[in-house]
Amino acid sequence: MAQKHLSGTPGATILEGSSMKEKAALTFEQAKIKAESYVRHKDKLLGLLEKATHKSAQCYEFLLAPWESLQIFLRLLRAQLAGKFCAPADSILIIVAAVIYFVSPFDLIPDSIPVLGLIDDTSLVICVARSNLTLISNFRKWEIVSGKAE
Repeated sequence: MAQKHLSGTPGATILEGSSMKEKAALTFEQAKIKAESYVRHKDKLLGLLEKATHKSAQCYEFLLAPWESLQIFLRLLRAQLAGKFCAPADSILIIVAAVIYFVSPFDLIPDSIPVLGLIDDTSLVICVARSNLTLISNFRKWEIVSGKAE
């Protein structure tokens, strides 16, 4: 079976067989590996932030609980890119990986499956938020002190 990578879609691969095409699921571990290149390339990370902002706006009602965490992630990454806020590299890496996973339509539960397709995405956002509560708290305090709070 030949593999064909889809450009512009993080983690999307088509496995080409004789008559059938399947898309390989993106795991969080794969998203973490991809996150390393996003962290090193500002334009690539900005593009990812735009995709995530667009997708989160489309899925707002389903994302009510983790939506705020996702929005904090996006603001934190933008502040980091602008050099206005500094977070530990390992936290940035895991947050970027979560955003990549959220944006990818071909993850463990494909986004094309109504409702279920976002469960893995939102669960991952919640897990990453919970593992970074101190960072999120510090970032929110920084937003308030610097007048950037939304």
